[in-house]
Amino acid sequence: MKKVIIMFVNVISAFPILIYPVILITSPMIFDAPGSGESVSNWIGFFALMSYPLFIIVFILLSRKKNSLILALVALIPLLLLTFVFLFSGGLAQKDSYNTLSKDFICDSKSFISINGKGNQISSVNLLEKKNFLNYRYEAIATIDNNISINLMSENSQEAKNLLSNCKNEEGKSLLDIYNLNSESE
Repeated sequence: MKKVIIMFVNVISAFPILIYPVILITSPMIFDAPGSGESVSNWIGFFALMSYPLFIIVFILLSRKKNSLILALVALIPLLLLTFVFLFSGGLAQKDSYNTLSKDFICDSKSFISINGKGNQISSVNLLEKKNFLNYRYEAIATIDNNISINLMSENSQEAKNLLSNCKNEEGKSLLDIYNLNSESE
């Protein structure tokens, strides 16, 4: 029975090897940003991505040779890490935006509106809302044209209007107090 469990865990732990060609092609993108080749963490991540199939194969072979379930479970580590990255990396990127973007209009303790491109001919109005530890909502809800009028982008215009009127800046004003709502958006 133990051998069957070990074989089952080995088969599951080998799945990340199937996506290795994609990772092999895309992993050099770690170094795309200027100065990223000087980052030690980028190099560690690159070599970890390049060597994870070898890690899996070594632990699968060791688990079969020594008939060890623990060694078979160690081979699952790359699968768990890749699953985490694929499922939650978008949330982590949004978390970074949530923590770094300017909080121009505060809606409540978990959400705010940020205006990107202030002073440009067209500025985007974005809602950032923290759902829980790893889930964030980042949605473009409107544009500001010529620093005068607001055009709603949201399919639910009533919800967008509520956000624009309920979220306040430091002076206690909402976006609708400052800008005119374009009549086509209403």
